[in-house]
Amino acid sequence: MMLRTITSFCCGVLAMGTIAQLSSDKPVMLTAPFPEARQVTGLPPLHEPDAALSAAVERNGAYRVASPAPGNLWAVTLDALSSAPPAGTHLVLIAPSPTAGDVDVLVNGHGPYPLLAGVDARVDGIDVPEGTALSVVMDGTSFHVLNGNVFPRRPCPAGTAPVDRNSCIELDEHPATDFFSAILTCGDLGLRLCGWAEFISGCRQATELGLLQTTNNWEWTNDASNEDDCVRVVGAGSCLSSGNSFASVGNVDRPFRCCYTR
Repeated sequence: MMLRTITSFCCGVLAMGTIAQLSSDKPVMLTAPFPEARQVTGLPPLHEPDAALSAAVERNGAYRVASPAPGNLWAVTLDALSSAPPAGTHLVLIAPSPTAGDVDVLVNGHGPYPLLAGVDARVDGIDVPEGTALSVVMDGTSFHVLNGNVFPRRPCPAGTAPVDRNSCIELDEHPATDFFSAILTCGDLGLRLCGWAEFISGCRQATELGLLQTTNNWEWTNDASNEDDCVRVVGAGSCLSSGNSFASVGNVDRPFRCCYTR
């Protein structure tokens, strides 16, 4: 179909004062010699599933944006979808006020579909600030969040507990060793030596978290002290007790516990 034919037809339609949706059972080939002439203009801003989208509608993406109500079931209604969302469907969800718990998505009554932040990692509504624009895509059974800066915290590894929203702490201390060996041991486990603040926070929640042996001796931390070649040690007698200990290899062995950044 030549551009001239399309133009003539559109002019005729406009002359009659009506607007019609063109349909064709074959590809429309635009063959004008100049790029600016190879375009279809005048499309109304329609959002229906079988409508041709104007460039303006595609750019603003309004047909795929939805603002679900608060709660753990994010129900959205989109005119552009007439059936269950197929694999590859891309939506932008404006997060409602946070609600703790796994989030599911309901699209035009279809679902619910789990909202995932990674492999087997559900999105917890409490981790997504209100008004966040979540870019999500359907894999056929679940929606996956694409913009990583809003992913929820990583789960705590086995043998650790969430000391706060940012880190996890081991439940029990490791046997005594020198400071540098303690660092290497934590690293081999995919963890790191705990900081002073993390120990205090975990120690104060020892009963709730199930932490053991928190105040029976001095433990290494990864915090420096005010003395050369010394690091902060904690936990002898109370959660708030602290001191300095030489970090030189072979100088002294102390127990320790490892932490994990979520």
